[in-house]
Amino acid sequence: MKGVDGFMSKWFTGMQRKISTFLLFTLVTAAMLGGGTAVQAASLNQSTVYYDSDGVLYKVSGDGSNTTEVLLDFQGVDLVAAGSHLYYTSSETSTTLLRVPNDGSRDTAETFATDVLRYDTDNGFIYYMDAKGSIYRASGDGEPSSVKKIADKADTDFPLLVVIKGRVYYNALVNGNTWIVSKATNGSGTVQRIAEGAVESSYFMNPAKNKLQLMVNTNPYETYYSTNAVVMYSVNYSTGKASAVNPKAKLDVNAVYSGGWSSSFYVYNKGISLDSNKDYNYATGKAFALTTSGKTFQLHSKSIREVGALGTDKAVIIDAAKKAYAKTVSGSKVTKTTNLNLSNVNYVADQLTNGTATLAYISGDNGLYAVNSALKVTKLVGDEWDTFHFRDDVPGMFYINAKDLYRLYHIQANGSSNNVISEVFLDDILLITPN
Repeated sequence: MKGVDGFMSKWFTGMQRKISTFLLFTLVTAAMLGGGTAVQAASLNQSTVYYDSDGVLYKVSGDGSNTTEVLLDFQGVDLVAAGSHLYYTSSETSTTLLRVPNDGSRDTAETFATDVLRYDTDNGFIYYMDAKGSIYRASGDGEPSSVKKIADKADTDFPLLVVIKGRVYYNALVNGNTWIVSKATNGSGTVQRIAEGAVESSYFMNPAKNKLQLMVNTNPYETYYSTNAVVMYSVNYSTGKASAVNPKAKLDVNAVYSGGWSSSFYVYNKGISLDSNKDYNYATGKAFALTTSGKTFQLHSKSIREVGALGTDKAVIIDAAKKAYAKTVSGSKVTKTTNLNLSNVNYVADQLTNGTATLAYISGDNGLYAVNSALKVTKLVGDEWDTFHFRDDVPGMFYINAKDLYRLYHIQANGSSNNVISEVFLDDILLITPN
């Protein structure tokens, strides 16, 4: 899959009956991690929403002011921002990286690079990996000729490109073998080897406050059998040096890949099997957790479909029966299970404010819900939602209202201020940025 790599913590897009693979596996790196600096929560008028309406790319401030036509003939996916430009590709399979100014001053997009497998942005820079395994960086507002090669020998069989706190993380070929490595974003210094194996998606990276955690498949070329091959690594942000958390107790690949991160542990479905369509059979298995200190414990009596974090001690889960629960964890064990009394729900994701997960949003066919750190559940909208989108440090949620001509709405997490902020119908919400 071509696209952007990064983190679930930057933004979340949900669709009523279909979840975006871009959401689950290729979300862009959180701005709070860029350059090692903290990001303060933005007000709505300090944020910008980009959306597509009938082939026109628009932007609007989060409070509904300053609507601008950015590009009249737009067709694209995986939109990201660097400097005063927007970068994207025309389709999920395209390898041509396009860009356009974000102020509507250009009539057509320009080609920035070709043969691009992955791209990411950080601190006003655009980074991309090409089909030859070279990694480049340029100012988001620089000319295509200004790009600088910062790394090579990336493993294009397992393309990954994520920029975090001054280092770029990617899978590389080392003496013919696949390793997850990192290097300084300006290209200086040596390549820091982390572990032999591959991080197969940014979904398996957890940018915690003090260290980065990775789920590394130590046998990535085995695609027929699910083997005990996954090791958690903890990486020092400053040096890139890493240590294995569970080197003698590797986890089953399917168990790990059917689970997800909470704040300080990874949830995996021990004993899960595949159904006749080779999809995960969540009716099998039980949810366990591996902590960043290497301890394991049972989290839930059934497998989980989705998991999100709340604060530092709670996980919100959607289990095999599509019911929502909150788990309070202390001392590597569940100390309290709270039934959130939501059924037929499908997805959960957390929203960070100043680096802490303060809200979890849950979606289902019958509505959208917000859960705060006190575990209060608020129904935001009913079945009128078609697509929703939110970003860390930008208050509330944006959604397309299918019962009001598919216009763009914003609603606060407490259910207040449910306001329309577009005059035209939307095909999709593409990007939210804090200004």
